[in-house]
Amino acid sequence: MQRRLFLYIAFIIAVAGLVACIMDPSSGGGFFGGSVIFANMMLIGNIEDVSDRDTHGSNITYEVYMVNVKQINRTVLFPMPNTNREVGSIPMLSGQFMKYFEAHDIPTYSATGEKGDITTSGENIFTIIMGGMRDQLLTFIEEHAGDKFVILFKEIGTTQWFILGSVDRPMILKSFEAKNDKDGRYVTFTFSRVSIDQYCKYVGVIVTAPATPHTAGATTLNITPQNNEYEIPDGGGSAYAINAVSGITATDKGRFITLRGSGVANSATIADGASFILEDGATWTAKSGSSITFKILDASTLVEVSGSRIQTA
Repeated sequence: MQRRLFLYIAFIIAVAGLVACIMDPSSGGGFFGGSVIFANMMLIGNIEDVSDRDTHGSNITYEVYMVNVKQINRTVLFPMPNTNREVGSIPMLSGQFMKYFEAHDIPTYSATGEKGDITTSGENIFTIIMGGMRDQLLTFIEEHAGDKFVILFKEIGTTQWFILGSVDRPMILKSFEAKNDKDGRYVTFTFSRVSIDQYCKYVGVIVTAPATPHTAGATTLNITPQNNEYEIPDGGGSAYAINAVSGITATDKGRFITLRGSGVANSATIADGASFILEDGATWTAKSGSSITFKILDASTLVEVSGSRIQTA
């Protein structure tokens, strides 16, 4: 009887632990799932303190680019963050480029979260103050109130860009305040989204001008100082291979160059060789919707950025 009672109590405890794990996975369910949580914590590692230099708000001034989701090519996958929280180039539609916003005051980012009965909910908020009551600002209010954006920003004086929002979970222009009185003239834009996800590092290309069209059939890619994006068209009568680059100078070393395919029947190709170093030696084809990003190594060599390739066919 004692052995049966012990087994009965052990069975009840096991069932209760399993139910707890199913209803609230974040709790670890006692004995169940604990090893998974411990493994995740091991990957995060130690989080140590920082100096006041890293926490002082007055040291932060941002540059901001706004990308409306209508400018993004949704026929290809939006880049996902890798294990280093890095996101690759945003696939822009042909002829589209990113819009620069210069804030009059320091933009503000904040994130909140709260554990509910079932799950944890969160919200990201990004606020930017633009000076004056200019025609551009008034038109932006009228045409984009409620619109969805992906926001790129970085601290002035640094090189690391950050990305907030995505195609499926964008930042929405939720509110604005246009003020014109004795206290000042300015417009405050507030973007938000419901998400527990935080911003990531953006390692893609900042597209500041429409992609430069490559000459159909030309086997040499001409790099210009003012543009980092190039549209690779169909070959017309026949397919062609791009196997050389020109226009690169010593100051271009480290630049990122993105190629976007628009080919259909006679698409251009880029193979591994002297001018282009491709990951795993795999040839890239400039089919419509495809893209690839290279880093300039020297005056004659471009190296594929790992994880940047999109190949539609």
